[in-house]
Amino acid sequence: GLVNPSYFELSDSFFAAFPPFSTTNSDYIGNPNLEPEKNQSFDVGVEIPVLQGRGFVDVTYFNETLTDEITTVFLGFDAGTNTNTFTFENQAGDSTREGVEVTAQVAATDSLDLRASYTYLDTKNPDGSVEVRRPEHELSVGATLRAFDDRATFTADVRHVSGNFGTQFFGTFETLELPAFTTLDVAARYAVNDTLTLTGRVVNLSDSDAMEAWGYIGRPRTISVGFDAQF
Repeated sequence: GLVNPSYFELSDSFFAAFPPFSTTNSDYIGNPNLEPEKNQSFDVGVEIPVLQGRGFVDVTYFNETLTDEITTVFLGFDAGTNTNTFTFENQAGDSTREGVEVTAQVAATDSLDLRASYTYLDTKNPDGSVEVRRPEHELSVGATLRAFDDRATFTADVRHVSGNFGTQFFGTFETLELPAFTTLDVAARYAVNDTLTLTGRVVNLSDSDAMEAWGYIGRPRTISVGFDAQF
């Protein structure tokens, strides 16, 4: 398949029309000579029923080759204007991505559902370096419990990410591995009656420093309480 360059990547006039993308500290130069990215991929998988049909396990292998991948290139720093300058170029050669994804889901009891997924991802740029913002390991485990004659629902989800690299758009612009992190989200719903449902949710209960890109810390512990009403 083909993925065409965006107007953002092709033309300087985009940044003139939308000033927030061209600040006093960063300037982007469009490249009208960009070629479309070319993508070839395939995957093969198998789904296995478990516990007499109460659940399943799915295993999938995937492989993708990307030619002429568009990347951001740092051109330099102008001390006089305190400006970093960037542009966009096609990488010469192929970028490769392959891995395995495993998902599982099971009704452990009539009121308890369990789920899990794991992705192993191996990515390489044409020069052999690892691609940024594509974690090597990503694991999630969750559960949903129904109670009080199904009037209440409780959920919990754990997510772990490691082996994620990113480019630091500051200092010496190094590409380094970000710290691994684990987050826990919990939520609950309770139907008071046919009209009113109380809701509550805590995102990142453990208040982990979940950073998926350098310089952008993830959401801290966040608590929300509310209700849904139908009339």
